[in-house]
Amino acid sequence: MTKKLWTRPQPLPGLKEENYSISQRLGISTVVADILRQRGVETEEQILEFLRPSLLNLHSPFAFREMAQALKRLESARRGEEKVLIYGDYDVDGVTSTTLLYKVLTNCGLKAVAYIPSRMDEGYGLHKEAILKASQANVKVIITVDCGITAVEEVEYAKTLGIDIILTDHHEPPAILPQAYAILNPKIPDSGYPFRDLAGVGVAFKLAQALLETLDQGETGEYAILEVMDLVALGTIADLVPLVGENRIIVASGLRQMEHTIHLGLQTLLEECGLWNKPLKAGQIAFMVAPRINAAGRMDSARAGLELLLTGHEERAKELAKFLSRENSLRQDTEKEIVAEAVEILEKSPIPRVIVLSAENWHHGVIGIVASRIVERYYRPVFIISEEEELSKGSARGIGGYHVLNELREQDQLLEKFGGHCQAAGFSLKKENIPLLREALNRSAEKLPEELFYERLRVDQYIPLESIDASLMRELEHLAPFGFGNPNPVLAGEDYTLYQADTVGKDQAHLKCSFGPRGEWEGIAFRKGEEIEKIINSPTVDVAFGLEWNTFRGVQCIQLMIKDILPKATWLENDEQQRALQEIAVGSAENPEERALAQDLEVMDWREKNREEWMQALEDWGKLVNLWDCTGTTPEWRGLNPEAQWMMILGVPSSWQEVYECISQSRGQGIGGFVFAQSRVDDDLLKRRTDYLSRENLVQIYRVLYDLAIKKNPFSWQMQDLPLWQARVALRIFEELGLLRCLRYTDQKADLEWIPATQKLDLESSLRFRTAKRRWEDVKAFGEDYRTLPWTEFKQRLDKGQNKLG
Repeated sequence: MTKKLWTRPQPLPGLKEENYSISQRLGISTVVADILRQRGVETEEQILEFLRPSLLNLHSPFAFREMAQALKRLESARRGEEKVLIYGDYDVDGVTSTTLLYKVLTNCGLKAVAYIPSRMDEGYGLHKEAILKASQANVKVIITVDCGITAVEEVEYAKTLGIDIILTDHHEPPAILPQAYAILNPKIPDSGYPFRDLAGVGVAFKLAQALLETLDQGETGEYAILEVMDLVALGTIADLVPLVGENRIIVASGLRQMEHTIHLGLQTLLEECGLWNKPLKAGQIAFMVAPRINAAGRMDSARAGLELLLTGHEERAKELAKFLSRENSLRQDTEKEIVAEAVEILEKSPIPRVIVLSAENWHHGVIGIVASRIVERYYRPVFIISEEEELSKGSARGIGGYHVLNELREQDQLLEKFGGHCQAAGFSLKKENIPLLREALNRSAEKLPEELFYERLRVDQYIPLESIDASLMRELEHLAPFGFGNPNPVLAGEDYTLYQADTVGKDQAHLKCSFGPRGEWEGIAFRKGEEIEKIINSPTVDVAFGLEWNTFRGVQCIQLMIKDILPKATWLENDEQQRALQEIAVGSAENPEERALAQDLEVMDWREKNREEWMQALEDWGKLVNLWDCTGTTPEWRGLNPEAQWMMILGVPSSWQEVYECISQSRGQGIGGFVFAQSRVDDDLLKRRTDYLSRENLVQIYRVLYDLAIKKNPFSWQMQDLPLWQARVALRIFEELGLLRCLRYTDQKADLEWIPATQKLDLESSLRFRTAKRRWEDVKAFGEDYRTLPWTEFKQRLDKGQNKLG
């Protein structure tokens, strides 16, 4: 799992007061005003337009420079009763685009037919074979949706057959454009359209909107536009375009329309997902509805999804909806298998800057999702390739600052075909070129800054735990619909009391936590079950999260959707310091996975010197030495004078990794020498540092708590014969084992309810106990190693240490 670097908003002087004034004038909370202005929605007019998305604010479709040309050809086809083929794509964006145009064109009197190529047999984009078949079927006009912008040869071929091509697409255009009859693509520099981030279905919608306005259908045309907004919203959400500007208007309007859609197939699919007759959110569409339509195109043919959205027969709609659910389950199983294989390959060697993996048995219908999963796990650009004898097919996913399409352009001599966006692309190449592509992409990545490969987590607001309530939820809901480009606000808090933590779900894959003195606030971290060992024994944590309503057995409560959780504040004061830290930590060694940390450094062995000697040295050296104090429960930096030339490491750290990180950070501050001083190992200190209580300790505390519970006396944290940290740790372990329950829990005391044991209990069944014991054993073994290693071997450990931050 990758390490996230939290970034804090850095407000300009006076901005807080300005945001307060805006919030008062507009009748919104300061939290909403702060978040919007941090996201670039700054003026009062922009804020009102953002909070009240309206179809009246859509741009005119005639802003497209070639829209009139496209309409002229369609009007000619309508009068001449010529057949028009809508040529789509097999993802949700392509399927909804095709559905939308088919419905509008047929309603406007055109003879439209719909066609979606097979991912398995034909692949993405416009193909000559399909054009030939269209010609044989007497098609005179082809409208591409969500594809076609790179089809230079195919468009020329269509011309030879007497077919005019109208391209509607939203992918990045090549340097040389096809000579089509008309091109509608907002990413073309001179397209004339003011909003470049439309999805493919958004561009198709613009053509439909212009057609309806041209035919001057009046109120009927307005209703026709409204009735297809749910289809436009579905494709827009699924294609992960930014939900700002026109896309926000489309999705907000479309979600409302979707709740009472006139499209039988879409209604049936919502019923299959358990979402019909319920308020809809963009996230539900993205994670429940869209994957089912996508699954058909990934596993076999997207035509089932198209048929579902077009059908008017209830029984057929139910059959198709259930078929799509089965296909989605198959897709999920296939995806998991490939991800597991990919991870197994990656874990055998150091992770490269750019991950390029290939295999013969990988289903190319799911490799895009697999690439996304690998990015989530390692935060590296990922290229996943399904090897085939003739042409292997690949899918790429990027990270912030890494433009996958541009990188593919740089290697076009190795590729047969490619296209896509900055963060996602598809490509094909000969099998023998796969190793060359891997080498070329990683060679190109060598020039990229190391900081690019550390994931940023942008925090919108820091709030105390007690501020999380229904009022805050209502305020944040004004910012919906959420999605790519307008994410659910990320909130964060420091030193939240961790009441309980556990793993849940299949394979214990998810982390469930409760926070507050009595566990009043609950949170879930999906696919972060392994994080439990990091936090289980920490009384307080720092948490970054979103907020959602969670309904269980009819009871609604607020749930923290945990993005990251840390046992203590481990980030620095601002993003610049974090970036500097990473630059320092990675150093400049040739092999980034193994850095010789002690090379070019002066190191001194004072492990056996007494207190008086090192105290005198600190006094004599003054500002020339900084101190990393490891004599307490948590290592602390002391001094941190910018003029210092030496760093004294006093006491025993918890691991070699801590030592390596200390040296890495110090080197960037101009420190060239390290003194390793006072290495006595205090067992009680190590237990406190790791929150470890021995069996004997727990038995003693158990007897005290048992007496108090039987006598119904409250347990005071200030009991003189029991250290506070031991009491807190023991209570958590006993609660986990089901021996007692805290009825009331404050900073001063706890009221306990005794639960009689029904069987002999094993301490090893407590995850907290096992984790703390293992940590204590590891730290104790390290401490002994640190104290007794001969100096020559000690220096060798420094030289060979691997500093794997993140």
